[in-house]
Formats: sequence, structure tokens, C-alpha cells
Amino acid sequence: MDDRLQGKVCLITGAAQGIGAAYARRMAASGADIGIVDLTRIDQAATVVADIEAMGRRAVAIKADVTKADEMDAVAAEVIGKLGGIDCLVNNAALMFDQLTASWDDFLAVNFMGVVNASNAVVPHMWERHRGSIVNISSTAAFPLPLNDPSPIPEDAPAPRVDPSGYGLTKWMLIHHTRQMARSLGGRNIRVNAVCPGVTMSPATKAVVPGMIVDALANAAALRSTLEPEDMTGIVLFLASDDSSKMTGQTIINDAGTVFAG
Repeated sequence: MDDRLQGKVCLITGAAQGIGAAYARRMAASGADIGIVDLTRIDQAATVVADIEAMGRRAVAIKADVTKADEMDAVAAEVIGKLGGIDCLVNNAALMFDQLTASWDDFLAVNFMGVVNASNAVVPHMWERHRGSIVNISSTAAFPLPLNDPSPIPEDAPAPRVDPSGYGLTKWMLIHHTRQMARSLGGRNIRVNAVCPGVTMSPATKAVVPGMIVDALANAAALRSTLEPEDMTGIVLFLASDDSSKMTGQTIINDAGTVFAG
């Protein structure tokens, strides 16, 4: 498609299927060699690797748990050893298929600490090289969505619980952490940005999110649409490339016009 990532190596967590696999294919099509990390669905990575190699690029698939700092250190070392370095990290791994049964501790371990662990694994390498890009995949679930129930509340209705939303809250935490990372790492030309996809019709979304919710969000969007995984790849490619060489600490929302930031 283009050569914006020619000669670069991109490490993508949760890249064996869905949106992560779409990132991997698009970045390879733009010239990058790809490190794929996944855990429960690593068996699906073979197809992604084959597609990347068919483009003439190199790929390595590694089974690892982002909640384990030592495993992510080993991943970084393996990718650097086999592909020659790491220019971009895409922190995509998150609980999605399991979000209906996951606990707060699960969300925190995967969606937030998984990003911390993967980032800490690659930052020393980027620090030494005085360059790098980290892309944290957040979500519009970080923001209150326009899904208020218009039905009147009966006078005798019980008070609702206000327990935290593990998925949405950890995705909001990523936005704060992205800004902190950008401040901490910018002196060595390491850029850190976040992306907030809207409702993206990945296999996980189709399995977890009820159709009526998907329809409601699509109807609330300015473009009256959901997204496909490929609709997210251009933004991540931009943030990984030198086209965004002066962008850091930013959060980009791509959701067909559901959440407006400003």
C-alpha cells in the first residue's frame, strides 16, 4: 500500500485476530516487520503470519501473557533478537470476549497493567536508540455513551448500584497514563499516543455486545455507522510512522462521530 514503515519493526499485543490482526496486516503492507503477541488465541496467529510473509515481510508470533512482566521482557528480547529491534509498540491486548465475566482485578491486570508491562519491556530499547512510538488502544467506552433509557423511573424503583465499569474505567486510565508516559519519555524522542475506537465489529464485539446496543450506538453516531477493524488501521499506521513525528500525549477518537472531544 505504501512504504511509510519501511525498515521498521512493530510489536502488537493481542494481534492474533480481530482488530489487532488488522493492525498487523496494515502495518506489514506499509513495510514493517511484525511481532505478534497473544495468549488464548495464539493458534489463530498462523494465518496472520502467513499473510504478512506473503507480502515479503517478516513476522514472529509469540504466546505470552501481558499480565506477566517477565514474559513481556522475554517477548521484547525475542523480537529484538529475531527482527532486529522494536520501533513501535501497539498496546492492543484487552479483555473483550471475557468482559461479561471478568472481575475488576482481571480488567486492571490485562487492560491497564498489561500496557504497563509491555511498555516497560520495550522502553529501555527505545530509550537507548533515542526513538520509538507507543500506541495505546483505549476506547470510547472511557467516556459516558449516549444510551440513556428514556423510560420514566417508577417512584418505588430501587436505587441502582454505582460499581465501576471495569472495561470503561481501565480504558480511561489508559488516557491518563498515555499523557504521563509522553511526558516521561519525550526527552528521548519516544512518542506515546492513545486511540479510542468506537464500536468496531470485530469477532469479540459480535460475541459480547448485544445487537440492540450496537444499533443504538450506530444510530447515535453522526455518520450513523459502526466501524470495521480496517477502519482503525490508518490511524495506528499514522501514529507509528514519521508522519506523526511531532505528535505525543494525544488521544484520537475514531467512532463515526459518537463522542466529540474539545
